Amino acid sequence: MIKLFKKSIFAILAIIVLIYIFVCDVFMTISLSMNLCFLTATVLLLFLQYVVNNPIDYEKNPPSFFHIFIKIASFFFFFSIISVILFNCLYPKNMINPRDQKYDYIIVFGAGITEGKTAIMNSRLDTAIEYANKYKRCKFVLTGAKGGKELIEEAAYMRDYMSKRGVKDSNIIVEPFSVNTNENIFNSLKLIRNDVKKRNARENIITRPFKNQSDKFDLEFLNIGFMSSEFHLTRISLMSKKYGILRPYSIPCETKALYKPYLYVREDLSLFKALVLNQLKF
Repeated sequence: MIKLFKKSIFAILAIIVLIYIFVCDVFMTISLSMNLCFLTATVLLLFLQYVVNNPIDYEKNPPSFFHIFIKIASFFFFFSIISVILFNCLYPKNMINPRDQKYDYIIVFGAGITEGKTAIMNSRLDTAIEYANKYKRCKFVLTGAKGGKELIEEAAYMRDYMSKRGVKDSNIIVEPFSVNTNENIFNSLKLIRNDVKKRNARENIITRPFKNQSDKFDLEFLNIGFMSSEFHLTRISLMSKKYGILRPYSIPCETKALYKPYLYVREDLSLFKALVLNQLKF
């Protein structure tokens, strides 16, 4: 039995990957790129199984191009995925703050709500409500546009969810136009800057002058929290530094262990894309 298991290990892993992505598809919104990523992993595993079960006698035959290609492609594919996941997990994100840390603003990032699949979104909002009960003067920027199959804007869903659970509307700022994390951060920081200007005018105080027409935000005098699922916080931290937030406070939200492998692999693709588009600052 053990010998058979060892002989079929890659085929078994391929079947597990297919079952796993099917389960995730039932409970979460799966993008086409993610399906292709996991299908690529499945195909490579099946080819690796073939290569292992059909070794070449190098003394009698020259190396097979197919064997070499599959081994190299598999190495680079899985090495890239695992390396970025490790970087994501180990990157310092200022997630441990003093107990008396008082936030002026917390940006809450939206998640998919297609076909009522709201587990990830609700976990972020439940964490936001906990902070709202703790920091009464903190304002929450809820950010996220309406996706292709979503019935309403993510930010609108978030506002309704928090309002029904006792968070004051005066402490909520809605940003319903951003379609990706980079826009989430940029538009939310613009709203925070505008809100500070209004507060200064209303209360006749001056915190510090702002630089107009700049992509970098002079907001270091504020304590701004960035609230999202843990797998998402590395990209948020690196993107926010690009906009002048030198010490972004990351607030992690709980994610079910079952979904974490899928979500971290999905985040790999997003980190690669952000790196290519020069949206990160290390």
